Amino acid sequence: MLDILKNNKLFAEMEEAEISELLKCLGAGRINCKKGGFIFLAGQSRPKVAVLLSGKAQVVRENVLGDRMIMGALEPGDMFGETFACMELEVMPVSVVALEDSAVLMLDVGRIVNPCQGACAYHRQLISNLLKIIAEKNAQLNRQMSFISHKSIRSRLEAYFYDMMERQGSREFEIPFNRGELANYLCIDRSAMSRELSRMREEGILDYRGRRFVWLGRRA
Repeated sequence: MLDILKNNKLFAEMEEAEISELLKCLGAGRINCKKGGFIFLAGQSRPKVAVLLSGKAQVVRENVLGDRMIMGALEPGDMFGETFACMELEVMPVSVVALEDSAVLMLDVGRIVNPCQGACAYHRQLISNLLKIIAEKNAQLNRQMSFISHKSIRSRLEAYFYDMMERQGSREFEIPFNRGELANYLCIDRSAMSRELSRMREEGILDYRGRRFVWLGRRA
């Protein structure tokens, strides 16, 4: 577990011994969730700061009609729930679904933001790290909103692909979603999106296989 946590941004600039001490101070607990189960269930689960130790998961939001929007994909080492925990909400407004059998570390945000009596240096570092992570998550949400602000399916796809190319530094890039998940993430119909991708391939703009894409067309 420490191998995962020492590479997590929440524990940046800390040694393994310091992380171990902090986990005791924070009253950390570990839970296991089966594939398809809810790590957090919207409207029911109490917010906590969580770190995915193993498996894969998705953050999803559903409206009153049952339409689902994917807010993000989670890999081992990723943290989630911290924003809602810091807002002191009674229940989570989004769900987190396990895509595989998963293990999760749960932390009480109250113990994070209220330092122990010793006010150890690494606890102060923990709070600083948490603030940076929340700022980064806000930027990610703004990025997603910038994608779906485009009116046409193609322009949403292009905006997303341009961003992936920039982040990965290559015209050949991999996305974290399958087709259905990508459609949900960009808030577009899956069948219509698949047709648009086929047209872009026929026009020589891009090629793809599974989650791997190659941009061939006009310069991004």
